[in-house]
Amino acid sequence: MTRIEKEECVIRLYKENKSTREIAKLMHISFRDMGVVIKKAKLKAAVEGGKLEEEDDVKSKSITTQAIKLFSELKTLVEVAIALDLPVDRVKAIYQEYWELGGMYRLAQIYEEAKYDLHDLLRLHRIVKDLRMEKQDIINVLEFVKYNQSRTLQWKAAYLRYQINKLEEEKTEAMEHLFKLKRMILELEETLAQKRKEMALVVTGARVSR
Repeated sequence: MTRIEKEECVIRLYKENKSTREIAKLMHISFRDMGVVIKKAKLKAAVEGGKLEEEDDVKSKSITTQAIKLFSELKTLVEVAIALDLPVDRVKAIYQEYWELGGMYRLAQIYEEAKYDLHDLLRLHRIVKDLRMEKQDIINVLEFVKYNQSRTLQWKAAYLRYQINKLEEEKTEAMEHLFKLKRMILELEETLAQKRKEMALVVTGARVSR
């Protein structure tokens, strides 16, 4: 299939109201290239005074256009569904098309791949954000898991905790020993002071007796 034939197929499928995901899958074309083809066709149709949509599809496209306009005004999915009286699935599909038209191809792809696990994905994102993990940190963790090194990490973490507890105990014992030594020094200093007093009295008495 030549490039021109491929573009014509893309336009035909678009006229048939196929979603961008369906067209991408059928024609093996990226969202970016598809957007370029459709945009070029729209411009050509506008110049020729024609319409890209078939007459029997105007109403559907009109709804899509209205929805996209509302999304561009930062309306929520719920607000768009209520305003246009559309089912949730339809609103979600148009919202993904809005992402794609806005150049957010990767966002649309990520949503399509993870939509059933989106809650867990967002939860994981928040955990990573709270831990302030860098990209390389995440890669390192995944590498450990990939090569079954998680048990080794757990063993190392347990060993380090044991070492920390042991050092804390030694620190406590050392502090107690230091306290005892200080008390012994204080007692010896008091004894030494007492002996000095006694010696001073002995010396003073010897002088008086002379």
